[in-house]
Amino acid sequence: MKKNVTRFLSLAFAFAFIGCSSDNDKADENANTIGITLQEKYETPTFTVLDITASDAGSTAKYEWIMIKNPVNQVTDSVVGNTKDLRFTPIYAGSYEFTLNVTADNKKGSKNTIVNVTNEVTNYNPYITRIFDFDPAPGMFANDIYKDGNSKEDVMKIALGRINETNVGYLLDLGGFGGSIVVGFDHTVVNVSGASDFRVYGGDITNPTVPKANPPAPGLIYVAYDKNKNGKPDADEWYEIIGSQHAKANTIKNFKVTYHKKAAGEPLVTGSALFLDYEHVFCENNQGETYYLARPKSKKEFYPLWATQTTISYEGLKLDVDFAAARANQTTLWNSTPPEWGYVNAVNPNIDIDWAVDKNGNKANLPGIDFIKVVNCVSEPMGLCQQQSSMATVFAGAADLHILKKYNLKKANN
Repeated sequence: MKKNVTRFLSLAFAFAFIGCSSDNDKADENANTIGITLQEKYETPTFTVLDITASDAGSTAKYEWIMIKNPVNQVTDSVVGNTKDLRFTPIYAGSYEFTLNVTADNKKGSKNTIVNVTNEVTNYNPYITRIFDFDPAPGMFANDIYKDGNSKEDVMKIALGRINETNVGYLLDLGGFGGSIVVGFDHTVVNVSGASDFRVYGGDITNPTVPKANPPAPGLIYVAYDKNKNGKPDADEWYEIIGSQHAKANTIKNFKVTYHKKAAGEPLVTGSALFLDYEHVFCENNQGETYYLARPKSKKEFYPLWATQTTISYEGLKLDVDFAAARANQTTLWNSTPPEWGYVNAVNPNIDIDWAVDKNGNKANLPGIDFIKVVNCVSEPMGLCQQQSSMATVFAGAADLHILKKYNLKKANN
């Protein structure tokens, strides 16, 4: 009987020891685990930015978001984010699943979340649907769409009708250096990693290896994401698209041109049957150069007729486009070299939102964009060429490449 009691007590102590060891192991495991708070499921339509937020694991924490279920192409286990929160903007409907892995101070944790994506309720327009500003600088075609008595708002309505989905391809002239236009989509153009996201349409630079007389000037592109969802581009939301010319030595930063409208009643300066006024608009830049835009008899007023100010200045980046006369001993036709990518009227018209940077040159990391601003960035006062002003940026609209591809619409692969 005593032996049986002894055996029973020995077994009891053994099980108690094993139980304590198991509890200690669990305690150690819990001590090395990071608790993560993450919503288990989300619902969102396509082309909408979804912010997936997780709890903060401290200043030393490192985060890794992995897509473990992808209904589009079945590609999984791809890292899609390295910050605490994940911005997800789906293009295609389906059920997506993500794992968040967190490490900090020899601790780790993970949590999953599911995002169920439905198709947009109404089909979005792949082309420009809104215009927020149209500000051509003085130039030969600055008043191309102006009609007597038009206000700026009237001109903007006409301009939108020329570049929306019904008329993509009509050229809007932005005039000389600094002239600009601000347009928007009816949705957020998604920033897809490793892919072009939208296209800008401009003038004809067909076969850029063969010189083309009087080609259109390139235009800088700025983009904005409607972060506060107020439906308009705010001043602090703009980011610049960095293109192939930005880092070149002959690119000038903070270039400035001031245009002076001729005073009413000031006499015309003639001397040729072709020109109405040789001193039509006086121009000066911050490189010490001054010149006049001369008005041909067959052309409208160069200074925008709806503008109320008589002097206007524009400042920004100036690109060099190898401007040269097309033929010797004449200055009314010229050739130039279009940039490779990253601008309106570039060889490659497609734009990757990942090219966007802030004012300090840091990558913007935008989830998508809602607005585009195009600015003329060329000024070449050379002989009569500055008077001809066809060295102007022309803009013919823009399109969301992802929608064009998704619905197999025109211009997707052109």
